[in-house]
Amino acid sequence: MKMKKEIVLSGVGGQGVVSVGEVMGLAASLYEENLNATMSASYGSEARGTFTKTDVIISDGEIGYPNVASPDIILCLAQVAYDRYVDAFRDDTIVFYDSEEVTPKAGAKGEHIGFPYRSEAIALGSIQSANFVALGTMSKKTGLLGAEGCLKAIEDRFGGKKKVVESNQKAFKRGLEL
Repeated sequence: MKMKKEIVLSGVGGQGVVSVGEVMGLAASLYEENLNATMSASYGSEARGTFTKTDVIISDGEIGYPNVASPDIILCLAQVAYDRYVDAFRDDTIVFYDSEEVTPKAGAKGEHIGFPYRSEAIALGSIQSANFVALGTMSKKTGLLGAEGCLKAIEDRFGGKKKVVESNQKAFKRGLEL
C-alpha cells in the first residue's frame, strides 16, 4: 500500500502557512527516504489578514496533481480558515487548530487537536513563529516527518537569516514538547 497524505495549512496572511508548507516539502523530499512532495498556495491580494492556504501532498509514490482533494491533515490558525474547511473534515481527518483563535464546531468530524500556538510563540519571544510551533506538534502527532529533517529544512528555507532560523527551530522544538 502506497502512503499519500494530503495536508492543508490554513490561516490568514502573515501567519506563515506558506513558509511551513515550503519547509514540509523540503523536509519530505530532501531529508526523508523515498518521499515526494508538492506544494501549492493561494492567498488574497491584500496578503496580510486575508484567508491564506497552502496545500502540501507527501507521498512515497508519484504525485499527479498538486492540489488537495480530500485532506488527511488540516492546520487552522484562524477561525476563518476553520470555518472554510469544517464541512470537508472526514471522520479520519486530523484537525490541528490554535485553541485561542479557533472555536471548533459542535459535532464536526475528525480528530480535533488544539494548542495555544500563538501564546506559545509569544512566550518564546516571536509571535511570527506560531506556525513552527504548530509544525512541531503536527510532526510529533502524525510521525509523517522526522524532527531532524524539519530542522534541516528550516535552515535551508531561511538560510542566511541566522536569527530567523534559530527562532523557527526553537519554536519547532517547543511544538515537539507540547
